[in-house]
Amino acid sequence: MYTWVIYDIRKNKTRTRVAKRCKFYGLERVQKSVFLGKIKGRWLRALNQELIQIINHRTDRIFIVPLDREQLKRIQQAGTAPPLPQLVDGSKSRFI
Repeated sequence: MYTWVIYDIRKNKTRTRVAKRCKFYGLERVQKSVFLGKIKGRWLRALNQELIQIINHRTDRIFIVPLDREQLKRIQQAGTAPPLPQLVDGSKSRFI
């Protein structure tokens, strides 16, 4: 399953912790506060639980959006980055 993690976090320290956890789970940074990658269901739940514990629920927001390959293919993109399917399929997914 592909997953977007999108966040708006006030403190730099918290933002850094969230980004490190996303990278740990094999997600690739698409923009400064946006990650995308393949992640299995139980690892997605584990990531979600970790992020919930890291953020300040009064000031921060995180969106975790799972999608399948067909939904990923329908995303329209413009700009300099590689196409999203290529970015995600070329990354190292975390399977523990």
